[in-house]
Amino acid sequence: MARSNQKLAFALLFFTFFIWGSIYVTGKMISDDVPASLVACLRCVTAMIPLYFMSRKHLKTKIDRKDWKYFFLVGALGYFLTVQMIQLGIALTGASMAALINAMTPVAVTILAAIILKEKITPVKCLCLVLALAGTIVITSGASTQGETMGIAVVLVGVVSFAAASVYMRRLTAKYPAVLVTTYSMAISLIFHIPVGIVTVCTRPVTITPLGVAIILYLGFAGSGVAQYTWTKCLSMLPASTCSLFYPLQPAFAALLGAWLLGETFTPAFFIGLMLISLDVVLNTWEARQMDKALTAKESSNA
Repeated sequence: MARSNQKLAFALLFFTFFIWGSIYVTGKMISDDVPASLVACLRCVTAMIPLYFMSRKHLKTKIDRKDWKYFFLVGALGYFLTVQMIQLGIALTGASMAALINAMTPVAVTILAAIILKEKITPVKCLCLVLALAGTIVITSGASTQGETMGIAVVLVGVVSFAAASVYMRRLTAKYPAVLVTTYSMAISLIFHIPVGIVTVCTRPVTITPLGVAIILYLGFAGSGVAQYTWTKCLSMLPASTCSLFYPLQPAFAALLGAWLLGETFTPAFFIGLMLISLDVVLNTWEARQMDKALTAKESSNA
């Protein structure tokens, strides 16, 4: 890869994780006015606008009938359950805490890929699992209220559901453009989001303000639209293992923005958890890169 393209990819990764980190903070800003389930619904409805325009040239791609069940699973798990759990977790706990727990996603993907796809479980993967569990235990021990502990548990459900969806997403992106997989899966998620959103409006108090509208548009367009495109672009320019190295930036940006905009404070447990989870992601990514190098060397020797 040309050095200029590599610099562009790194810049896009910083931008992507800044946007994703900011989602937690902006979501927390309206959590008192708009219920989490409605925020999740409106975020995904709004995201369909940029996703449609980004995927237009691929919409005529023929989808194998047997693959629709995987689109359904990705939509139900990755874009409905995950988004609902993340938004609820943000409302229950701090933006920084939710972002930190969500940073374990790459490790959860690795573990579930081993279970679902029967990929080999290595000693490093076992160590990563131990670090992830240790980080979660430390963070949970630092929770100051029962609601905060519940928020951490809810975000963990979101992490596992997105990791499961990502495993099926691997199968789909091997055959179809990533942006098309995202668009169809997001559209399928609306089958669940819209009824939940309607019930929420009918049963829960909702306060709509200009700031709330602006944040929901930001969550949809920037968080699920622009950031999704830049992430896909980065994956086309750099190995996935390299891109995953930047995942700890998400809670770091969320912590900085949370302290600045929300006045959030952090306990020693938060910083210890941040170090454990960051080491977890780095180790997981390092092993993936080593395996990629070994596979490339093997293919070269067989050529």
